[in-house]
Amino acid sequence: MTSIHSKLSRVRKPRVHITYDVETEGTTLKKELPFVVGVMGDFAGQNTEALKPLKDRRFIQIDRDNFDDVLKKMSPSVKFKVANKLANDDSQFEVD
Repeated sequence: MTSIHSKLSRVRKPRVHITYDVETEGTTLKKELPFVVGVMGDFAGQNTEALKPLKDRRFIQIDRDNFDDVLKKMSPSVKFKVANKLANDDSQFEVD
C-alpha cells in the first residue's frame, strides 16, 4: 500500500497520522487519511484592490517553495495610527 505520507515527504514529515482499519471480506486493511487544512480569509490587510466575491475565490496551495511568490501577489499592507511619544501632546501619526 502506497502511503500518502510518502508523497508529501518532500514538504516535511507530517506530524499528524490518521489511520483506520477497514474490514473487507474477512481481511483487515489499514487506510491512511491525509491531513489537509483549508483556510479562507482576507490576508492582504488593507489591500487597495477590490476583492472578488467569495463565490469566485479559489484556494491557493501554499508550501515552502512558493510562499514568497504567493505573498507578493497578495501585496499585503497595513496602516494604523500610533501615539506620538516624541511630542509632548496627545497627537498621533500614521504608520504605513
